[in-house]
Amino acid sequence: MNASGTPTGDDGSAYEALLHQVEVLYALHEARRKEPFNLFTVLRKASDEEHLHSKFLEVLLSRESNLEDFVQQVVAPAVDAERHAAERGEPETTEPQVDDGRPIRHWESAPPVAPSSKVTNGVERMSTFSFSLDDARVKREQDYIDLSITNAKQQAIVIENKIWAGDQPQQLQRYFQTITQRGFKPILVYLTLHGDAPSDDSRGDHEVFSLSYRQSLIPWLRRCQERACDEPALRESVAQYIALIRNLCGDSGREFMTEVKRVLRKGANLVLASRLGNAVAEVWRDRLFDYWEAVRLDVDPALGAPVQSQKKLRDWLKVFVYGLKRKGFNQTHFHYAWRLSGWTAAWLAIEGNRHEGIFYGVICERDEHPEEYGRLREHLNSLGFGDAGSWWPGRKFVHRGEGGVKGPSEGAVKVLDDPQKRSEVVRDLDKTWESLRKP
Repeated sequence: MNASGTPTGDDGSAYEALLHQVEVLYALHEARRKEPFNLFTVLRKASDEEHLHSKFLEVLLSRESNLEDFVQQVVAPAVDAERHAAERGEPETTEPQVDDGRPIRHWESAPPVAPSSKVTNGVERMSTFSFSLDDARVKREQDYIDLSITNAKQQAIVIENKIWAGDQPQQLQRYFQTITQRGFKPILVYLTLHGDAPSDDSRGDHEVFSLSYRQSLIPWLRRCQERACDEPALRESVAQYIALIRNLCGDSGREFMTEVKRVLRKGANLVLASRLGNAVAEVWRDRLFDYWEAVRLDVDPALGAPVQSQKKLRDWLKVFVYGLKRKGFNQTHFHYAWRLSGWTAAWLAIEGNRHEGIFYGVICERDEHPEEYGRLREHLNSLGFGDAGSWWPGRKFVHRGEGGVKGPSEGAVKVLDDPQKRSEVVRDLDKTWESLRKP
């Protein structure tokens, strides 16, 4: 084995045998897997946070029994557990436990109330968490907030709903300020597939409570389904939504992972697999670099050299793939960018993003250059660019989902290995460059 952990010589035969076993298991898993009809994925993209996930959750939360269950059995345990851990100086968890054995903690922004007693599996626990349901209202996309729950006591639960998208600059800070200016005392809830924590830039100094679809939402959704026992249409809709969430969380591959774990327990397979991890990271970094370099070389005659050098891209990819922290590098994404002449602050770029995938378009910061951003967005929209964000007036996705490109996935590898799709990206970059470049 060489220094990077890649098997060499006779040593490689054991690795090939291990990989072959896993390959066979994966083929069997794919052959057995069925894709049942799901209305949600027919009508919307599975990752559509605003028009699918937040909208359906709003519908469920509009029912008083579901809302009460959500506040008491989903939000309360997360708030209590994280604050209790903070008081004891324990590391912050990114996926709070919501079943038996959870610690209970006080929510300071709530008005003083008498502690209530809760019994879980015969164990009595005290909780001072309180959120009144008096005149409770659920709103979606008010002031750009995904979901908010407010009540007559001026309390608010502000929910930022993330499937694959990353944080926008100071996003949760802005939501806190907005809801506070409306006279409410908010708590911030960050809802993701696996209970990830928000970025430091997004949260600032504010307290944020993480929830996961897998661990917190699915049990609640099952209870919503039970409460809809007399409404077959709603009951089936919740069942299909649960299936969608399980698929997004990767639960559909549990059987495959169980078989792989069984193989890894045999002999020295676990040691072999751990050493392969280094090689996988190295190869994935090289694969991403090769794709970005191929795009650069193809557009070079028209666009010239990008702002970033080859060395800068290699260093950036090292930070990205290994999750390192290094000054001057953002570990959530990497890109090649070409400055657009005639514009104050605009770049044509192709980016790899840890959360979102592979996309290209124009970078222009909305808050700092609102007029230029607006003109670019209008023009890019006419060219078929959508998915605008605070930094992107328009972009197109080459690969989306499956955890972005933080690691190799079937979808991402397929895109990187397709020269025809890369040629389409190059042609579109050239066309957009000519359309936007000013003499």
